[in-house]
Amino acid sequence: MPLVGGHDLLAAAERGGYAVPGFNVSNIELALGVIDAAEARRAPLLLQFNPANLKHFGGLKVAAAAARALAARAEVPVAVHLDHGSSVAMLRAAVQVGFTSLMFDGSTLPLERNIRDTREAYAVALEAGVALEAELGHVGGREPGVAISEAALTRPAAARRFVAETQVDALAVSVGTAHGLAGEVDLELVRELRAATRGLPLVLHGGSGVRSGPLRDAVNAGIRKLNVSTELHAAFARAIAGVSGDDPRPALGAARAAVADVAARRIEQLGAALQA
Repeated sequence: MPLVGGHDLLAAAERGGYAVPGFNVSNIELALGVIDAAEARRAPLLLQFNPANLKHFGGLKVAAAAARALAARAEVPVAVHLDHGSSVAMLRAAVQVGFTSLMFDGSTLPLERNIRDTREAYAVALEAGVALEAELGHVGGREPGVAISEAALTRPAAARRFVAETQVDALAVSVGTAHGLAGEVDLELVRELRAATRGLPLVLHGGSGVRSGPLRDAVNAGIRKLNVSTELHAAFARAIAGVSGDDPRPALGAARAAVADVAARRIEQLGAALQA
């Protein structure tokens, strides 16, 4: 399958009534593990890199080259996504090296500043022909490489204004989840935000803490992309720790398989299986 853009994946998820997984990866084995799961379940996915992942991978250029190479050989559609882009300059650099989907995170800024900066980010995405996700409200918790402050739920009236003035392609919303392994989804708020944004694809960050039933309900309410990071990295670390010896390759293989197991479960819960 060819490398695809975020527009393609979001549009397909909207038509099919499912959510596409955005898997945050920080090394090759993690990336291979989530692709293994997607291929086994015939699901599309986004390979995502937040600032901490990028640092571990060797920077934007190296991450883009590796992810694009993996996407090119994958049997399912794969987009390469910048997660929690912290500046317009960072987004511009990402499209120059080959990212096919972007997120600008101005969620810790005052509303007026978030709108202004997101409009600048949208201009970069529009010129490059890639999708732009932004965040309104603020998803709290803890995750390396993500700017975190106290959680603030997304208000429907603010979301209506934000989307109208920025024209973003997807909106990450704060509806009770948290980065890390915590949080519950306020389904009524998801429905209100979906209506306020006139059916815009909504994104749920902090997916690692969401149980299967509430996640399915959130997808039915309008979530079209789920970010998963912590539980993938935790599975990887546990598997590595469980294999001894002087050769790291068996441990890395076990970690890849453990990541694939976690990713496969999320794919099923999102309704993304058999969608590629």
